[in-house]
Amino acid sequence: MTITRIDPEERWSEAVIHNNVIYYTSVPTNLENDAYIQTKSALAEIDKMLARANSDKSHILDATLFLVNKNDFVAMNKAWNEWVAKGSAPVRCTVQAGLMKKEYLIEIKIVAAVKN
Repeated sequence: MTITRIDPEERWSEAVIHNNVIYYTSVPTNLENDAYIQTKSALAEIDKMLARANSDKSHILDATLFLVNKNDFVAMNKAWNEWVAKGSAPVRCTVQAGLMKKEYLIEIKIVAAVKN
């Protein structure tokens, strides 16, 4: 039962891998005040982390998108639809949430399988 913590800090780890399952929460690095751009940025961070953890977006099992403004749902979906692995879409839900950093318009939490 090995638990691998990627870039652990005192309060959290960037990602955690256990039983060949990756747990990761992505935030955008591009904090332009545009939900489409921030979603694309957060999705790009997911791609980077999955590559580090020997996986890719076709192995995502579950995704939860936390969106500050429900009016940004269309813009968020546009970025998601351009990015998601066609034919391998995960279970997904989107919730409206107040995020802890006021610049964030979105955060994305995923659970993914490691490639065999």
